[in-house]
Amino acid sequence: MEKKYKVLEDKLNKLTLKQSKKPNTNTQFYPRVINETKIEFSNEEIAMLNKRLKYNLSHKKTYWLSNLAFKAENAIMLLPTHEQDYLRYQVAQNLHILYKQQKEQHTKPQQRSTYEYKIINQIKGKLKKGKAMITKADKGNSIIIIICIEEYNKKVNTFIANNNFHKTNDNITKKLQ
Repeated sequence: MEKKYKVLEDKLNKLTLKQSKKPNTNTQFYPRVINETKIEFSNEEIAMLNKRLKYNLSHKKTYWLSNLAFKAENAIMLLPTHEQDYLRYQVAQNLHILYKQQKEQHTKPQQRSTYEYKIINQIKGKLKKGKAMITKADKGNSIIIIICIEEYNKKVNTFIANNNFHKTNDNITKKLQ
């Protein structure tokens, strides 16, 4: 039995040594945001852009819970009268749960959402001032490209000119419909 325990202990020691060593990988990832303009962005703005184009801000209006209750009551009024009381009770319970959750988390999400709005407005201001735009990258491993509007229009026009596109005067939507 001692021999078996000794073998198991040796195996365990070897495994822990293997897993405690950090691999020597110098993996370099592509940046998510490529800035092709002279506009400088702060670290907070780059972090917001790194959240990608479809990021949803978690901001809720001040009286969203009251508005939700009014909308639910309007929907309940359209139902048959024998179902209304039960659904009002169910909605009231769910609204009470949402109210408790809102009360517990009241300060932090509001501060975070206003901070995110502030950063987004800073990005918009810089883009407007620098006559630039944000576009989705179609090639490479990056996601967002910040590019001047004039340069973007030039690239689109050269793409159209170099790929033998022809402008037609016919409107084929009538034929398709």
